[in-house]
Amino acid sequence: MSKDRYDIYDDYEMSAPPRRSAPKKGGKKRRKKKRSLKAKFFMVLFVVLFIYCAGAFAYFGYQYYIEDSLAVPKGGERESIGLLDQFVKPKLKERTTFLMLGTDKDGDRTDTIMVCCYNDPLGELTVISIPRDTLVEVSPEAFQMLREEYPEPGQRGMKINEITHYGIEKYGIPLLREEIEEIIGVPIDFYCKVSFDGFDYLVDAIGGVEYNVPMQMDYDDPDQDLHIHLKPGMQLLKGTDAQGLVRFRSGYANADIGRIAVQQDFCKELLKQLVSKDSFFKNASAYVTTLFKYVETDIKLSDAIKYMSIVKDFNPANVNTYTIPGDIGSKYGFIGGFLLNEAEAQSFCYDIFQKPISEIRAEREAVAAAGATGENGKPIYNDKTLDIQVLNGGYTNGMASAVQSRLSASGYNVTSIGTYSGSKTNNTRIYVKADGMGEEIEKEFPGCNVITDSTVATDHDIVVVIGIDEE
Repeated sequence: MSKDRYDIYDDYEMSAPPRRSAPKKGGKKRRKKKRSLKAKFFMVLFVVLFIYCAGAFAYFGYQYYIEDSLAVPKGGERESIGLLDQFVKPKLKERTTFLMLGTDKDGDRTDTIMVCCYNDPLGELTVISIPRDTLVEVSPEAFQMLREEYPEPGQRGMKINEITHYGIEKYGIPLLREEIEEIIGVPIDFYCKVSFDGFDYLVDAIGGVEYNVPMQMDYDDPDQDLHIHLKPGMQLLKGTDAQGLVRFRSGYANADIGRIAVQQDFCKELLKQLVSKDSFFKNASAYVTTLFKYVETDIKLSDAIKYMSIVKDFNPANVNTYTIPGDIGSKYGFIGGFLLNEAEAQSFCYDIFQKPISEIRAEREAVAAAGATGENGKPIYNDKTLDIQVLNGGYTNGMASAVQSRLSASGYNVTSIGTYSGSKTNNTRIYVKADGMGEEIEKEFPGCNVITDSTVATDHDIVVVIGIDEE
């Protein structure tokens, strides 16, 4: 046999698996542990991810260092924020709109409808509630689509929360979204549909929410498995009771409008706790569970991560809540529905969704200008731009929600209602944070007293305490 042939044989031997030597007599056979295919896969995946992350951080770190060293100092700080900052805090749209929907037990009727707009330049979140009894007339095309899925609707006119009921899964959300876009005048970027089970779970996960229940709430609906029994006053609300609070509406003089005011106020308190850094990191797993188990949405994971970057810096005080302009009325054969004031709604939605940011800033600067004073030397305030709370200081249940509805219809921003725990008086009292506030809203309550007292008006610019005679 030639040497070349031996060389070939040696090469084969080197590439072949090593032979196992026979076990010694009387000895135990030693088995070599093999890694499972799953273990090998995760080991390779970990190595690849580690190398990728290390390379990415090295690259962005290098770019950050280069841009930081080349930045022109301005006021002792770096003018350019660098590529790393852009990576960590991505550029957002000027305004992002998303539709928040809360469904009933059956999951098809939208019990709660809120249109939210995040204004990135101003760092503000505006929440606009659309009453579920809002009367709308869907387009002929939409009507045919609804009848295709659910032959019940006999006319195009209906309550807005019935669209998802008739359209079911196929057409419900798209047609509701289309109808709301027609109302607000701009496209909606994303939607989220949350069940009340998800709401309960999230409230329980953060340990409940401290809230001042405005009145005695008692209601039972066995069909919905809904049982509400709450006493008035400050208390810690866990999931089931919190759900009862935001769903209760039978005790308000203006039904759904009164409920909306409480929903908005409670959501503000909930948001304060959700975005606090301690709660955010402590309950991160609960947020993820809520998102994947209880929420239906078209938000992509990449978009969710991008918008989550604002949470750590967001100030809950920058949340503005409103109800779309309108009033209780009758139409399409419905008695007690909510009728949109189309002219006011159009103007209102333009200010929120379309008015140039430069105009908004200019208007605010003009209001806050030091020279803006009246004949008495007091600053001039526009009460309709201020944060207002209404407290029931009388004996009749539902007065706070009734006054909230009346003021909201007149363009005032009533963000909270409740029950006044102090002494009762015949006349309505209006507590204001600073001199010059309350001069416009005073006209709504003949014979009232305007009192400058920042100890009462702490969390709000104006606090209206309804008097006994107001009833």
